[in-house]
Amino acid sequence: MYNIWDVMLTNFSSAPVLFFFLGVLAVISKSDLSIPSDVGRGVVIFLMASIGIRAGAEIAQMPGGVLAVLPFALTALLFGITIAAASYFLLVKLLHIDSANAGALAGSFGAVSSATLMVSISLLDSLGITYEKFVPALYPFMDSPAIIMAIFLGKWGIDRQNLARAASDPLAKDMKGNGRKKLGAIIVESLTNSGVYVLLGSLVIGLIVGPERLEREMKFFYWMFRGVLCIFLLEMGILAASRLRELKFVSPLIVPLAILISLAGGTLAVFVGTSLGLSPGGAVVFAALAAGASYVSVPAAMRVSLPEANPSLYLGTALGITFPFNMSIGLPVYLQLAQYLAR
Repeated sequence: MYNIWDVMLTNFSSAPVLFFFLGVLAVISKSDLSIPSDVGRGVVIFLMASIGIRAGAEIAQMPGGVLAVLPFALTALLFGITIAAASYFLLVKLLHIDSANAGALAGSFGAVSSATLMVSISLLDSLGITYEKFVPALYPFMDSPAIIMAIFLGKWGIDRQNLARAASDPLAKDMKGNGRKKLGAIIVESLTNSGVYVLLGSLVIGLIVGPERLEREMKFFYWMFRGVLCIFLLEMGILAASRLRELKFVSPLIVPLAILISLAGGTLAVFVGTSLGLSPGGAVVFAALAAGASYVSVPAAMRVSLPEANPSLYLGTALGITFPFNMSIGLPVYLQLAQYLAR
């Protein structure tokens, strides 16, 4: 069993995490360093393809095949919905955040952070801890339902506010139809987001081709993964440091609440993942899915479905609070808990 301080030291001294801090330092020192958007997009596509094809290959050789993964997919779906719903009501009741911003933040908390997922895989690889390769591919099963639930709650809250306004002011206009987007369109948009689309597509390819015929391709994805991850986290460091200053315009209580939601989701995921039979490594990856805050799929969905929400709030929280917390403290805690439960 690894000591939590040893895990933190290993994580902080790993090349990918140090590249994250290199990105942060670039912003602090006002360097002109930047990652071209096309390069950043290509990096995400490679990492998602690597995760998806490895997951598909593992599922292909499992005794139950796709059916064996179904309970985990349903659990991920419930996690996404539950975290989004709980986050929404906590934000509205405790911080008195308006419905649009609460919905966008709830979607971010319930959906998946690809950066947190990548760091969890990197940490386990650094420590030589194995994990079930299909677990990262649960990403879309948690991500899309969380976004849909958050948009529904945000719209529901806005409608209630509009009705209350109309009741007190007969001249108030009904804004009920503004910014509407059909449920089907939201689902399609969530699943066709480039990262999720490549993840699902490469998962299917891995299932069809199988591990034996993928041997040469798997070597390419395996050996390139950590190097490409370094560039990905370099960009995340630049983005996180750039967004952190935007948090000065929001309530300081958002910081402890964001950490609490992340810690609760990750801890519960470790317990549930372990009870479903996941190894300690698999439980940590599942916790990374539940604990992260999305900064990719959520902005795309909220820009159209909840245009009233402030992007600086949910992007600043995801990149400036939740991701650094999980990278430095959350993941080592989840690993320690998973190893304790496995004893």
